[in-house]
Amino acid sequence: MKTNEQLCAVVNLDESESKLMPLTKRRALAALPFGSRYRLIDFPLSSLYSAEVNSVALFVRGSARALLDHVRSGYPWGMESTVGGGLFIHAGAEFKEALEKLEPDQISSYYQDQIDFVRHSKKEYVVVMGSKMLCNVDLKAVLRSHIANEADITVVYKNVTREFCLPDSIANCLTFEVEGESKLADLLPACEIPKKETKLAVGMGIAIMKTDKFIELTNEAANNRIKGDINVLIKHSLKKNTVHGYEYTGYLKNIETISSYYEANMDLLDEDNYNALFYRSQPVITKVKNGAPTYYSKEAVITNSQFASDCVIDGIVEDSIVFRKVTIEKTAIVRHSLIMQGSKIAEGAELDYVILDKGVKIGPGVKLKGTKKNPLVVEKNREINVEKGVEK
Repeated sequence: MKTNEQLCAVVNLDESESKLMPLTKRRALAALPFGSRYRLIDFPLSSLYSAEVNSVALFVRGSARALLDHVRSGYPWGMESTVGGGLFIHAGAEFKEALEKLEPDQISSYYQDQIDFVRHSKKEYVVVMGSKMLCNVDLKAVLRSHIANEADITVVYKNVTREFCLPDSIANCLTFEVEGESKLADLLPACEIPKKETKLAVGMGIAIMKTDKFIELTNEAANNRIKGDINVLIKHSLKKNTVHGYEYTGYLKNIETISSYYEANMDLLDEDNYNALFYRSQPVITKVKNGAPTYYSKEAVITNSQFASDCVIDGIVEDSIVFRKVTIEKTAIVRHSLIMQGSKIAEGAELDYVILDKGVKIGPGVKLKGTKKNPLVVEKNREINVEKGVEK
C-alpha cells in the first residue's frame, strides 16, 4: 500500500518563539527564512512530500500571514486539493480558545480540530511533527519501523552531545529499557539525565501512531489540560503504551534561539553539513521564485558564501548567507552575516556577525558588529544611517 493511502500529518506550529524575537515579531517560527532561499516549514513539508503524504493539517498560533503566503495551496509539495488529500491550515487558535465557553464534556476547538482532521482523513496512521527541529527525515522508514516493532507509538530521536540542549530547554531526552534496543523507559528533561552521560537521545518532536491512538492521546491531553509538543503527551501516557524510538542520523538543529538560528545558517557553509541536509535521498522543496542570476562586479570579492538570485554584489562578502534581491555596494564589507531579502548595504558600510531582516537599508559608513554567540539583529525594514558619528 502506498504511504499516502496510510498516512496523514498533523504539523503543530504552536512553537515557542520568544527567544527568536525580533525575527518572529511578525512571522511564525516556521516562516523564518533559511539558507538564502528556503523557509523552515519547507523541511517538514519536504519530508512529507518524499513520503507521498498529501493529507496535511497545519496548526498555527500567532501571526500566520508570512506562512500562509509561502505555503498557499501546498502545490510545490504535492498537497494541492485532491480526492482524499489536501493542505488544511488552521490559524488563530488562541483567539478562538479565548472566546470559547465550553460545556463540561466539551474540549477546546484547538484539540477538536486536530481530531476532526484525523478522522476525516480516513488514514490508518498519523505523523505528528513541528518545524523547529531542522532536519530531513525519511518518514517511510519511520513508518516501516513502527509497523515492524508493533509499537503503539514511535518517536524519532537523535543522539547528540549534552551541549545540544539548552539548560532550560524543554526538549525531552529518551531513555531505553535495555541499552541498544528501541523500547522506551522514560522521557526526561536533559537536566535530569546523569552528568556522566555525555550523549543524549533527544526527542525531535516527530511521532507516528495509529489515528485511533492519536485521538485517544489528544482527548486525554484536552481533558487534563496538557500543553506541549508530542513528547509531553507521550510522556504523560507512557505507562499505558508501548513506545519505541527510531534513530535519525542526519543533520539536526533545534531552532529555539537567535544563536541556534544563526548557527544553523552558518552550518550550510560547511560542505559536509550542507550535503547531510540537502543531498540525502530526499529533496528539499520550496516555493519557486523566478529571478535573474546574481551579478558580481569586477570589484566584488567573495569568500565561502552563498547567494540567492537577483542580487547585485560590488563589495566584499566573506562567510555569509545572502538572500534574494540584496544589493551590496562598492567598498562595503560583509562578514559572518545573514542578509535577508531586499536589503541594501551602501558604500563603506561594514557588517560583522550581523543578521539583517528583510528590507533593511544600511547607509554609507555604518559599522555594525555582533559576536559569533550573540549576533546583532536588525529588525525588518529598518533604515540605519550615520549622522555626525552617531548610528541611528
